[in-house]
Amino acid sequence: MAAPDLTPSDDAESPAEGLAIFDDQTHDESAAPARSSRLGVVVLVLAVVLLALDGVAIALLAGDAVTAAASIALVTMLASIGVGVVALVAVATRRGRWQAVAAVLLSVLANPFVFVWLLGALVPSL
Repeated sequence: MAAPDLTPSDDAESPAEGLAIFDDQTHDESAAPARSSRLGVVVLVLAVVLLALDGVAIALLAGDAVTAAASIALVTMLASIGVGVVALVAVATRRGRWQAVAAVLLSVLANPFVFVWLLGALVPSL
């Protein structure tokens, strides 16, 4: 009696043959195209602009232009939330990560409630 043939035939597919397609494909980080840091830079610039708008709102409030100051504060409050969320997306997707981290911190600071509280804590004479 002959021993059974253990080599796979052309007709039958062995279980290992179906996994051979994964052997050739590897995930190589260096082969991926470089991600643009433009998103991180854009949100950083927007966060700095929001911080400047907060300064303008404080100056208008000091000059008794309450309606204009309140309008600018409302716009900066809503925009700081949006910029903070987009900056977090930039951090998560590695698109200008360090600029986006700075933008997250500045957008929190650009929120008028945080900005006024911080000014009151640092300069109590105001």
